[in-house]
Amino acid sequence: MSNPRMTPEQARAALAAMTDEDFPTVPLDEVFFEDGRPVTEASIDRLVDAAHAMMDARKGRPSLTTSGGRSPQVTTRLPLALNDRLNATARSTHRRRSQVVRDALEAYLTA
Repeated sequence: MSNPRMTPEQARAALAAMTDEDFPTVPLDEVFFEDGRPVTEASIDRLVDAAHAMMDARKGRPSLTTSGGRSPQVTTRLPLALNDRLNATARSTHRRRSQVVRDALEAYLTA
């Protein structure tokens, strides 16, 4: 992971120093939807609520456990050649890498 350009403290200080001139705004009565309807405080609230609902609905993949709880996770390192084979298999079978690994592990442990 690369280092951030500024620390969180530097970012907070930079934000604190900003003024309204750094963020020009347009009066709300001059803002319209593509279909010509005016944007109102109520329509903004509805859009924000819808965005939050979408984010809540997309918090990761569905659980693999029957209870719907968090699925156990395993992390491992692979040699480059094996990783390349995993990627190729996932691509050619139109599955996620994790599904290929689960299927392979299930087959191995069942044998």
